[in-house]
Amino acid sequence: MSPPDPDPFDAYDDYYRKQERIELEPARFEKGIERGDDGACGVGALVVDGDRGLFVREDDTWLLPGGRLEPGETPEAGARREVREETGIDVEITDLGAVAEQTFVRRDSSDAYEFRFVTFVGQPVASTPERPDVPGDHAIDEVAWRRTVPEQTFDRALVVRLFETYI
Repeated sequence: MSPPDPDPFDAYDDYYRKQERIELEPARFEKGIERGDDGACGVGALVVDGDRGLFVREDDTWLLPGGRLEPGETPEAGARREVREETGIDVEITDLGAVAEQTFVRRDSSDAYEFRFVTFVGQPVASTPERPDVPGDHAIDEVAWRRTVPEQTFDRALVVRLFETYI
């Protein structure tokens, strides 16, 4: 019998881990299945520059930069790539902030799928522009440094917790 696979995040000391069960309407559940979310992993980063963090805005929602991990990519490399693609800023990963393990359940049945999102903490590797450019090929409407977490932030409680810990 072979030993269990090590946790890929054992190298990091103290990070926040949350598990949640989220009930979805059937149409939204099916959209997640079609997108390939079942068993997928998302990655992103809280990029810290002094007393501010880097955010992206899609429509009316602010988010930390991030997206889906690509096949064969390490979570750290995926987070660096996503930040660069969404903000144009290269980052060095300095810590692991949080791992959110989510079970999405279809409201009208017992169907479910798992999704994990890993949020690293990073810092820019070079001087940072005051107003980063919005990339042309993403659904991002704005990229901005913020000293506070905007009210309309996705998973705001988690982002506030990270801000309180790292900024």
